[in-house]
Amino acid sequence: MGRVEFALGQSKGLSLFFLLIYAGAISIIISLPWVLIIKILCIVALLYHTSKTLNLHARRISKNAVVRVWKDPKGRWGYQTKDGKRAIGSLKNDSYKSAHLIILRFRLSTHSRNVIIPLDALNSSEYRVLCTHINFS
Repeated sequence: MGRVEFALGQSKGLSLFFLLIYAGAISIIISLPWVLIIKILCIVALLYHTSKTLNLHARRISKNAVVRVWKDPKGRWGYQTKDGKRAIGSLKNDSYKSAHLIILRFRLSTHSRNVIIPLDALNSSEYRVLCTHINFS
């Protein structure tokens, strides 16, 4: 079997999910009995984190965003970021796959990397093929 490769696209569903989670966090911060300046600082920090998370995992426009994943014939997994950097390793046992979401947790020689792949980041046939190639050993 040859190398299988998947180009990851943007995800509207994951964007909406993150926006709802962060909006909930902002509403909690607003309701807390803190001094106004502390609330403002927390909300600004949360908005910054929201933009970084969206650009990295949902919109995939950050230079560190993973835009391509593959499995080679030897069973090794790899990914490529938007700025062209590549890494090869294996999948950790605590990676996750379901009918709507895949979270690949790469074990690399020097570090780990998580890649979130929602159903709408690939077309449905590519998503099914990716699910069949994933085993967490």
